Amino acid sequence: MTAPIPPTRGGPDNATLFYVLNLYRQAFEFHHMGYASAMAWVLFVIVLIITVLVFRGSRDIVYYEGLKT
Repeated sequence: MTAPIPPTRGGPDNATLFYVLNLYRQAFEFHHMGYASAMAWVLFVIVLIITVLVFRGSRDIVYYEGLKT
């Protein structure tokens, strides 16, 4: 797997460093596996919350003709 690396490699003072790229660098370049694991868990929780909100919100948007309420 190849990680997407911006042409600036993070830019001056890591201005263009994405969260996932920072996670990858912490784990595999700097060998801070515990910190990278914590970052991955935070990312997982954020994605999980967004997913739950989208699924709950889609119930109000989608109309099912055969569904009786």
